[in-house]
Amino acid sequence: MKLSLIAPPMLALAAAAIFTGGSTTEGYAVLSHNLSLSQRDFRVNNNLTASGANNNTIADSNFPDSSGFVMAMWKGAVEWSSTLHGDGHGDPTQSGSLGSGAANFDPSFQGETNQIGNLGDNICSGLSGSSGGTLAFAEINSSGNWRMRFYQGWSWADGPAGVGFSEMDLQSVATHEYGHCLGLGHSGTGAATMAPSVSPGQVGPRSIHPDDIAGLQTIYGAASATKPIISGMAFIGSTLTITGTNFSTNGNEVWFTRENNVGSGVPLKVFNAPSTGNGTQIVVTVPSNIRLGGDILVKKIGSSHSALSNPYPADLSSPICPAPSTICFAFNNSTGNLGNLSITGSQNVAANDTILFGSQLPTGQFGIFLMGQGATASFVGNGVFCLGGSQFYRLPIVLTDQFGFVTHALDLTNLPQGANVVQGETWNFQLWHRENGGQSNFTKTIAVPFCN
Repeated sequence: MKLSLIAPPMLALAAAAIFTGGSTTEGYAVLSHNLSLSQRDFRVNNNLTASGANNNTIADSNFPDSSGFVMAMWKGAVEWSSTLHGDGHGDPTQSGSLGSGAANFDPSFQGETNQIGNLGDNICSGLSGSSGGTLAFAEINSSGNWRMRFYQGWSWADGPAGVGFSEMDLQSVATHEYGHCLGLGHSGTGAATMAPSVSPGQVGPRSIHPDDIAGLQTIYGAASATKPIISGMAFIGSTLTITGTNFSTNGNEVWFTRENNVGSGVPLKVFNAPSTGNGTQIVVTVPSNIRLGGDILVKKIGSSHSALSNPYPADLSSPICPAPSTICFAFNNSTGNLGNLSITGSQNVAANDTILFGSQLPTGQFGIFLMGQGATASFVGNGVFCLGGSQFYRLPIVLTDQFGFVTHALDLTNLPQGANVVQGETWNFQLWHRENGGQSNFTKTIAVPFCN
């Protein structure tokens, strides 16, 4: 049984008007406002002292320099983003799919503040008491000016994974309340994030439902094919290189998260940034007074909802290496899939945190990760070996699991004799593996730049 209600948003002078706007057979309801490009900011006042609200201290690269209530609110907002937030990871309950809106809507995290703020300051904060069955509420007017409050008098939990049977999931409530701020009312679909109530221990509302997405797209439109998309970035010295698609040739704005307790929530912007490579790359000097852990967005020329990119997480406290690239594709293996290879980690030599991850592989089969700097292709077994042309090295034998996954933590201090990864070098990686029924195959090959 659902025990605790999430309060509807309160239109500043007319609370009875909450459901004004059409409900549909899908269940969603829209309010009378949307958020313009000048209203995409949100800040967090971490004054929520209730039990469990700040227990999550596990660092996450997609939410740098954040924890507890701040991270829960950040995750709740970016779940509504047009596409994945970074690589989509950061919440164990969402399996790499964090950022699911598929609409012309994206928020801008603007750090922490010590203010409660007024209507229109777009601040999320705690409030004493519990007000009956109400967990939290958003105050909103017809222009889309808002403020969000969470009652202290609950047993909150902020994850990162499941929560206790008697605890209320902070991230789920944050996701719901931010849905009100961007223009959605309560849904008649019980499984939707925008359903009007939530049960203790429930984490499902962290992930927006197809009904929520339909409502979001009704307000902002389905994500345009011409919308700018950030797909990666590199940061060396004071130079930030942003890669993606659909940037303007000239006149782009690059939005940064301001440092905590500075400004009114308006993003710190670099104006008139040109792009190269047919709108695929922007290079800017990082300004001062930014929050080193925040989101980067690009707004191209125009004022429509589709002019703003997805928020892309960046920890600018240390170098960010250029993203890995695919240099050789795989052939279908015995599962009918193309063997995939990816990495996690910073690619920072000093951090030594790179992990190789193989997927879409036959289950219960042996494999060997290979590394080298050559890139000559030749047919071997059922696939293509792509590390020819110079010395290559074999890493320890691995075994794929029941899902066809395999990982290997690449310890740069304990590599095969002759392999020595240093700052500024690019190394190529591939996985050889046995096939079901004999023979062998290879995953795709990726080139991984390392920096320091």
